[in-house]
Parts: sequence; structure tokens; C-alpha cells
Amino acid sequence: MHNKHINSTVFIGICLILLAICSFTVCLFLYFHGRDSALQNATIVFSYSDNSSKLMIDSSMPITDAIGKKLDYMPDQEKYGYSEFSVFANMQGMDSVQYEIYAKPVGVAVELPTNYVKLYLTDLDKDVPVDGYDGGVVPTYKDLKVANTDPGAKKVYSGTLKKNETQRFRLRIWLADTYPITTEISSFGILLYVNIID
Repeated sequence: MHNKHINSTVFIGICLILLAICSFTVCLFLYFHGRDSALQNATIVFSYSDNSSKLMIDSSMPITDAIGKKLDYMPDQEKYGYSEFSVFANMQGMDSVQYEIYAKPVGVAVELPTNYVKLYLTDLDKDVPVDGYDGGVVPTYKDLKVANTDPGAKKVYSGTLKKNETQRFRLRIWLADTYPITTEISSFGILLYVNIID
């Protein structure tokens, strides 16, 4: 009789453990399935001023990082690149979404070596560098990591955007003053993109 009681207690315990595991698995499935559906409805709105999603520089004006960090908008976008843009999240059923800002080169006749092309991203409102640009050393295009969204592009920034939040940025791009000047004019250009990442 005592053994039957122990056996039934063990059986009930095993059933409860299996029920708990099944419940946990179903909850995880519902959470991730719901998140996938919500991600399909989430959109990122990328807003920028005229001609500022395409940034171009040429080899005629190498400058120091100290000057590059203070670049302001100029109508002549061929010597330095400068862009002000914002990203906005519009989503249903989610509180936040991960996103990535990335750059893709545009075709040019003679391309500058990317280890001389400097990129500097700051918060537009305070003009302070964002994460990854605040160590004092301005990264080159070559130094940037490959974008999650496109293996042929480079990641400029990735972050989290809350529902109905707008984040505003300023991106400066210039030619490093270590570039060896030649008589041949070379150039480099990128297009900026924003995309949601899982």
C-alpha cells in the first residue's frame, strides 16, 4: 500500500513537471509568434533633407578630424558629406523595435580608398557622438562592421526605437588629412538606409 502511494505521488509529480514544461513551451511559442506578426506590421520612417541620403566626398579637400567633427551644411556636397535625418517607429502590438542605419557605396569613376574616408554620427539635438563614435577616434568606412541587413553595406549605427519615438541624427563624412594628395581626383559616395532587424 505504501509503495502504491509513493508511485502515485511520483506519477503526479512527473505529470506536473511535464505540464509545466509544455505550458512554458507554448508561452514561448505564442510570444515569439506574436512578436513576428508584430514585426511584420512595424515600420521605420526615414526622413531626411533634400539630397542628404546620398553623401559624396572628393580628394580635393582632406581635413583633420577636429575640423571634420564640426562640419556644417554646405551647398557643395562634393567636397564633404553632411546629412541630417530622423527615424520614427510606427508599430502595433510592440513597445520597441531594433533597427539599423547602414551605408552602401554608390558607383564612382575612381573610388577613394575607404581607409581614408571618415564617418562621424551624432545626435542632432545635442550634436554629441552616438555609441561607437565617442572614443575620440573617428572610424573610417573600412573600419565599420558589415551591416546585418545587407552584406554589401556597412553598419553606421544600430539601436532601439520605442513606439512613436523619433530619433534625429547628423552624419558627417570627410577625407582624412593623412590621405596622400595626387593630381587625380578620386571620390567616394554612399547612400543611407534604415531597416528593422530581428
